[in-house]
Amino acid sequence: MTINKNEIRIKPIQDKDIPLFEKWLNKEYIYKRLCPDGEGQKEDWLGQVNNRNSKYDFIKHFIVYHNDRKIGYCLYVDCFSLKDLEEEGHDFEELYADVTEKNHTYEIGYLIGEEEYLNKGIGKLIIQLLEEKIIKLGGCEIAADPSEENIFSIKALLSNGFKKKKDGDYRKVLSST
Repeated sequence: MTINKNEIRIKPIQDKDIPLFEKWLNKEYIYKRLCPDGEGQKEDWLGQVNNRNSKYDFIKHFIVYHNDRKIGYCLYVDCFSLKDLEEEGHDFEELYADVTEKNHTYEIGYLIGEEEYLNKGIGKLIIQLLEEKIIKLGGCEIAADPSEENIFSIKALLSNGFKKKKDGDYRKVLSST
């Protein structure tokens, strides 16, 4: 299966998508990456998505589509907003101590929830779509915090111009246009 960039779209997550997102979170290959500390982290993810229009309105959540099929999930968030977020397994204050202003550095995250779409270059395409959105917002830098064992995600980041700052901290400076 060859996938072209114009076949991949991201749309804001809707309430009807949350059961599918939860199904993806429960898949072993996703759970071990997004919920390494267990069920508390899974509940944090679901809480953020369920409260995306209130408490967590600063995190922008999307469903990834291949043509009309829902195949994954992604997000972006202003890192400045994350510094006060207490979440199991993350020390955002330490990770983003160098972020001193709003609308400068955005963190991205993504997953492919349908196994037949793994290792097809879709992660790379999702990163590009998120980057386009962040550029439109005026962001200057993109960050990602994959686990070092997640080699496929790291390869997708590096192929999109990200540089390793330290373990679990990859950054890309956006060129100003």
